[in-house]
Amino acid sequence: MLLQYEKYPFTPQLGWSLSRYEMFDKCKRMYYYSYYGKYVVGVPPYKMKMLRDLTSVPLEIGNVVHDVLEAFLRRLQKDDSNIDEARFGEYAMAKAREYFSRKTFIETYYRQSETICMETVEKRIKTCLDNFCASPVYTWLFMNAIRTKENWMIEPDGYGETRIRGVKAYCKMDFLFPVDDCVYILDWKTGKKDEYKHRAQLIGYATAASVNFNIPVSVIVPKIVYLYPAFEEMELRFDQSLFDEFSERVVRQYHEMLSYCASVPENIPRPAADFKPSPSPALCRTCNYQELCFPDIKKAGTDAGFDE
Repeated sequence: MLLQYEKYPFTPQLGWSLSRYEMFDKCKRMYYYSYYGKYVVGVPPYKMKMLRDLTSVPLEIGNVVHDVLEAFLRRLQKDDSNIDEARFGEYAMAKAREYFSRKTFIETYYRQSETICMETVEKRIKTCLDNFCASPVYTWLFMNAIRTKENWMIEPDGYGETRIRGVKAYCKMDFLFPVDDCVYILDWKTGKKDEYKHRAQLIGYATAASVNFNIPVSVIVPKIVYLYPAFEEMELRFDQSLFDEFSERVVRQYHEMLSYCASVPENIPRPAADFKPSPSPALCRTCNYQELCFPDIKKAGTDAGFDE
């Protein structure tokens, strides 16, 4: 029933995703730098790659927790005995030290912090995993979902490519599995709750599952599992009206992004000047490319160029 995503032939044409459109909507210049960096004039390719690869502390905490939970689920598929929580925690901390030692962070690169406080990082990761282990989801996986473990789909390879009303789209989910007559989709969150954005993600996952695996929308149950600061779930009952509404929105947003292409088939952008920046203190401080808009930002310190 649940094998793998359908394989689609490669095309250079852009594909819709919630994160891609969100960036496009917030700041066209950030979007240009992120998705069309090879067309940027006056900045060496190695520099564009370095900026694109910058990460942030919250993002990397999320990556650690996601990867640890992926390892946990794969282990559970093979062996359904209780986990050794001490070893589980040690594994998570080793992952955190590995990830944080080899990446460059926006917070330190742009001098928002002198160093990354690993004590704080490790405490937050531990809280997330403690909340998971004490949650009803943890018990439910051991008691119910385990019966269909051969049909679990955990962090599938690729980017979750699908088609939504003929539009190339990407909706990669964390964990999909059947229980009884339903198909559940779980997505782990380690940051603050954003009900509007996360609801859209759930609809996207459910749409991709319905399209790629020919699953009736009535049996799909997507849910967000929040792990910080406390355990919480947000479950969505997916139906045809949500499917139709979401599909129409994807098509509309997709064509908005296509309008910024000089060549749609080849995904070649219009000139950089057409991608206007939308500066705001909150947004610019979290942008990987802020030094391209504010050349003195590193030398002057955190507030250069961000006055209200």
